[in-house]
Amino acid sequence: MTAVLTRNGPTNGHPAPTTGSNSEHTGFRPDVQGLRALAVSLVVLYHLYPTLIPGGYIGVDVFFVISGFLITGLLARSVARTGKVGLLGFYGRRARRLLPAATLVLTVTWVVSRQVLPVTQLSDTATQIRASALYFQNWVLAGNSTNYLKSDNAATPVQHFWSLSVEEQFYLFWPLIFVIGGFVAYLATRRTIGRHASALTARQRHVIGRSVCLLLALAIIVASLRFSAHETVSNPSGAYFETSTRIWELGIGGLLALLPGRVAYRLGRVGVLAWIGLAMVLVSAFTISGTSSFPGTIALWPVLGAAAVLACGSSSAKLGTARVMSRRPLVVIGDLSYGIYLWHWPIIVLWQAYYGSGIGYFDGPTIIAASVLLSYLTKRLVEDPIRSARFLRSTGRSLAVVALAIVPVTLATVFLINQPGASSGTIDASHPGAAALAAPAASSSPAAAKSATATTPDKVADAKIIPSLATVGSDYEVASLPNCKTSQTGTTPTICTFGDTATPTKTVALIGDSHAAQWSSDLDTIGKAEHWKIVVETKDSCTFGATTTTLNGSSSPYSSCVTWDKNVMTDLLTKIHPDVVIVSERADSGTTTNPKIDATAMAEIGKGMADYWTQLISHGMKVVAIHETPEPGKNIPDCLAERDATISGCAVSASSAVTKDTPTDVASTLMKGAVPVIDMTSHICTTTTCPAVVGNVIVYRDNQHLSQTYTESIEPYLKSALLKTAALSTST
Repeated sequence: MTAVLTRNGPTNGHPAPTTGSNSEHTGFRPDVQGLRALAVSLVVLYHLYPTLIPGGYIGVDVFFVISGFLITGLLARSVARTGKVGLLGFYGRRARRLLPAATLVLTVTWVVSRQVLPVTQLSDTATQIRASALYFQNWVLAGNSTNYLKSDNAATPVQHFWSLSVEEQFYLFWPLIFVIGGFVAYLATRRTIGRHASALTARQRHVIGRSVCLLLALAIIVASLRFSAHETVSNPSGAYFETSTRIWELGIGGLLALLPGRVAYRLGRVGVLAWIGLAMVLVSAFTISGTSSFPGTIALWPVLGAAAVLACGSSSAKLGTARVMSRRPLVVIGDLSYGIYLWHWPIIVLWQAYYGSGIGYFDGPTIIAASVLLSYLTKRLVEDPIRSARFLRSTGRSLAVVALAIVPVTLATVFLINQPGASSGTIDASHPGAAALAAPAASSSPAAAKSATATTPDKVADAKIIPSLATVGSDYEVASLPNCKTSQTGTTPTICTFGDTATPTKTVALIGDSHAAQWSSDLDTIGKAEHWKIVVETKDSCTFGATTTTLNGSSSPYSSCVTWDKNVMTDLLTKIHPDVVIVSERADSGTTTNPKIDATAMAEIGKGMADYWTQLISHGMKVVAIHETPEPGKNIPDCLAERDATISGCAVSASSAVTKDTPTDVASTLMKGAVPVIDMTSHICTTTTCPAVVGNVIVYRDNQHLSQTYTESIEPYLKSALLKTAALSTST
């Protein structure tokens, strides 16, 4: 998933008052609104023009710090004033402040999405709208990012709600530090009275409670930061969205609000630190990029920068940033920032879906203007009236606002319930699939090949193709289901058995990544016919070989793959004992010495594959390789689902889709003919073109994997090729 589609977040944590003096009692500081305006500007500009501000997504980290600072300050003042936290009242105020606008955006976005988005994206959008309304969107995205089958899915119009989910999960437990602090102060009071000493004063109890809160906050921050650093390395895809890797960012803002008054006062007068902090935020936005390991320790730059501006940027600081950050235009934008963030991302995604192109330099200002206008209207007509309504000021009625979430949740759920199940369709005379390429005419000339694969009519809306566009994204082969593979973070092989498991004459193991798994349904069919037991072990993005590869363009070793490979080798030698091992991989990995995916890396990976094949052969097993399949480089179902899409318009050139000198090619050369290689490319592409649809069957279910229906049409040709090898011929 690209950084531009994942690194985004909401602009919440606004203080309840929007006017007032710069006093501790109201908690309002105009310079904080200015900081918020800067943060939302960075995020919006990054989403519009990611190459302009490559690290603009750090704006969300700034918002986390602001939110922790403001909300913790409100809680601390409430405890100092009343002596209690008032959890229900706190959650009621949060609901009244955030839910009305969020519900409106989610509902409008879903209604427009039904009209604008490709049908292939509606299921994901509905799922994420429901998750956003219930504040667990970040965990859906974390799961998708580590789920290889979903990691390349297009960004939905509500993906940005992930960080709003992080914040609300944070505030489920963060007020408990005040509860614990108050309880410790109470115990201290009882203990003092029990010793017949004078009772502690209210101020002393407050100091004890606040000190406990400070220590608890510090402990939580340290633990979360350490976990964030570890998870960013071991699970980089999921770490970005996890609440546990982000707690420390909100916590640092909260820590500022808990500092003793004298410390905060002295720190707040060192205005030069605010300028340093502001510089740290701006430098981070231009030097951190989408390929950076984030959040981890690198997030300390924008987080500590924002903290410095908050701590030292008020009007009381000498030579501080308050005069600049409190300018009226910045304060106005800061006041609208929550709505600007909520609206801008759906507009960007739906704009691109409608016009079928990227954001141009003249489109951006229009989108910004629309976001500001919608934010203003939302604030004036929805947010402010509901937040200030006397009728809703009681705790019970405030909490009742949560019921607003029923609207988008119901709309999304009804759609998902009525979605058709995954149906592959039937390979028949009207839908021959790969058989269209196998016809003699298909190979006689480019023109004849084009004629053999053409679908009439060419316009997708009029063509009768299978699977349906609504279900092709879930047209998986049997070994690609979650219970039959190992995830990117897993190291223990999952063994699945297919084919003839009752009276097999051979045991055939299928080993590799998801591109190996895409042949599992065919092998299941072939195994049942030829009496082979098919044993499958696959792991997402993991090449079966001795070379240490990397993952997702990172330079860090894909350590779990190394361990998994060794465990698979152990399984093959000690548990499975196959007669034949079929291997297949995808040519998309770098190595620790050559992180870039190029010919050098492929040669290294090919050598590692040959090393493993040699080990298997030395133990009496035969090895057969299935060559890497062509990759279109774009999501074929999404292309076909666009407005007025044509089937020919979604085809790609064979020269761009077919990779040359792949790791399998290198390994085969090193093995000097000892390992036969089966290449199914001619059943997927012509000599010049890789069509989106062949024989009325959609070839790919995403941007790289064949649909299960199309592989079903290839099965007779794969079977013939396998039986022609010495390893699997009927005479052996």
